[in-house]
Amino acid sequence: MRIIEKMNDIVGLVKDKFWFFISFIFCKGVVFLTPLLAAEILSKDDFGVLEYALAGLGMILNTSLNLGVPGSYPFYKLKKKEISILEGFELHYIWLLVFFGLIQICYYSVGFSMEYYMALNMAYIISNQVFISTQLKTNDKITRAVFFDSGIYILLIVFIITAYLGFTSKTLDNINFFVKFYSFFYVGYAFFKVLKFNKNIIFKYIKIIKFSYHLLFSTILIFVITVSGRVIVEFFFKDFELVGIYSFYFRLAALVVMIYQVISIAFFKDIYTLDPKTLDKYFALFYVFLFIISMLSFIVSQEVAPHFSSFYRDTIEHYKYIYFVLSAQVIFWIASALFSNIIDRESLAKKITPLFLLIILTFLSCLFIFKTKLTLFSYLAIHFSFIYVSNIFQIFVLYQKGIFFKKSFLILSSIFFITLVKYLVN
Repeated sequence: MRIIEKMNDIVGLVKDKFWFFISFIFCKGVVFLTPLLAAEILSKDDFGVLEYALAGLGMILNTSLNLGVPGSYPFYKLKKKEISILEGFELHYIWLLVFFGLIQICYYSVGFSMEYYMALNMAYIISNQVFISTQLKTNDKITRAVFFDSGIYILLIVFIITAYLGFTSKTLDNINFFVKFYSFFYVGYAFFKVLKFNKNIIFKYIKIIKFSYHLLFSTILIFVITVSGRVIVEFFFKDFELVGIYSFYFRLAALVVMIYQVISIAFFKDIYTLDPKTLDKYFALFYVFLFIISMLSFIVSQEVAPHFSSFYRDTIEHYKYIYFVLSAQVIFWIASALFSNIIDRESLAKKITPLFLLIILTFLSCLFIFKTKLTLFSYLAIHFSFIYVSNIFQIFVLYQKGIFFKKSFLILSSIFFITLVKYLVN
């Protein structure tokens, strides 16, 4: 009977979330395929610049630009249930608009390199996407949230199609034009919010910022730890082609991130409401499942990908184990995101911040100490180890409050040591 009840629950979930799953498959398929297709039509250097702007510097700048405000929205609505303050979030669109305006003034009056200009414009777009998507997920409008999450990639797939059909040339200048054109969608949305402006929301927004700046520091630091790879590779190796290679295999490894995202969006509210013991059990099982899928993808891709990707054929022989480690590393990126949600809901951001800062300072110190002997392979081993340590620190901070993610700790530690030993042996 219990099995039948469980099956009925699953069938009911699929029916309830049907349109969400359809939109998710489409949008996240676009997110996964777009960078891989871009790698096929752009030079390795240009692809590296695109990834540096989109998923490197642009992603890190987005966390700073958003001031931790998106993470405050579910906290006030779902945990505190302080509905009266929610209108204060409307002012955030104005702040983002001011940033965008300043970037345009600086670029056209002073000027700076295109990769930085593209990264700043992408940071503006991604900041809006994250902010809007978080509100939609909090209010159970998950289908629309998926489209907003994927907006920049839908734009890029349009560019790739037009370039493939010969309507536009395959250059970074044209990509930059598409990005700037899309940014004006959010400019228009911000002006729409201006029409609803009233003085009361200023004080509410100030209250939100006073809470969210703790989230800001912890979010920036965890992003620096987990997604800074492209920026660090460019900084230490001064080679956008190497950035492109690193990014390509990171994107391939990120197939499992799509699974995480569907769970994260569909069960967003549960992360803020379920008890920690239940979450620990689900998290641990989830990590095991993702590791199995990651390793299967790593093995199967070696038979399938060469038939479809010249980029893969040209690079896999030398960078096979880079791909292997990244296939495991994305699981720890997912774990950091899940633990961050729990830390936010328990109001522990202030406690994790100094620990993250310690990790980053130690991490960067190691890179500078070994700078002359640093290779992409040794860098990845160091980065992978510090991402694991950041997960352990998150678990430790929760443990101090009496919340012990024991099963998650054991599973993540096992995955880490198995992967690192295999990587170093080869």
